[in-house]
Order: sequence, then structure tokens, then C-alpha cells
Amino acid sequence: MGPQVAFIGLGNMGQAMAKNLVLKGNLSNPLILYNRRASRASALAAKMGSPTVAATLLDAVNPSDIIFCCLTDERAVTEIFDTILENSVQGKLFVDCSTIGPQYTNRLAARLQVAGAEFVAMPGMQMSTEIVTACKL
Repeated sequence: MGPQVAFIGLGNMGQAMAKNLVLKGNLSNPLILYNRRASRASALAAKMGSPTVAATLLDAVNPSDIIFCCLTDERAVTEIFDTILENSVQGKLFVDCSTIGPQYTNRLAARLQVAGAEFVAMPGMQMSTEIVTACKL
């Protein structure tokens, strides 16, 4: 059985990326969706059919092996990861696509690695939603 994947942050870019994961990612488990505004996650799941919606952030993170994050700014990233890091992240892989600068990304990577997680930076700056939606990314 393949890894469980979650996607946190469902703005325009996050929705397009999550949709591509569902349609073209060959996932063996339903993608878990979480957004601070739950209505965004529910609406996207209803459109795609197969994802599940997590009621809380930790409901998305705890069962997942790979967690994609696509958040708007450093404040949002701090808020989300402060909550995540209150719990064990040992062995998880975080792929961060948030709109944050390189120094902040490096600090986030260090925090996750100290906690036993892996980290991949995939910044979403300068990408258009059209490119992501067309799966040119």
C-alpha cells in the first residue's frame, strides 16, 4: 500500500495542485484535504469525488506520510507549523509550496528536521494558476 498524502492550504494554487495530485498522482489512498476555512476543502472534495476532508489540521497530518502545504504567507505557515510541531512528525515528509522567502524556508526546514521529519522546499512564487492547472508544473 502506498503512502498517505495530505494537502493543506486550498487557495487557488493549492486547489489546482491538489486536483493534479488526485487526477494524475496515481494515489493508492484518497487525498486528505485540510483548509482553515473548511468550506473550501469540502467544496473541492465534492467536485473531485475521491478526496476526504479532515475536520482538523491534525486529522490531516497525523495519518499522513507526505504532507503538501501551500499557504499564503509566513504568518499562516507559522500558525500551521506551530500546531503541527506540538505533535510527533517523526518520519513524515513535508513539501512546502507556500509563498515564503528563502530564510524563512530554511528556518522551517531546520525546525522539521530537528523534530525528525524530512522537508522539501517547492516555493510557489512566480507560478501562475494556469500553469499548475494545465499540469505544466
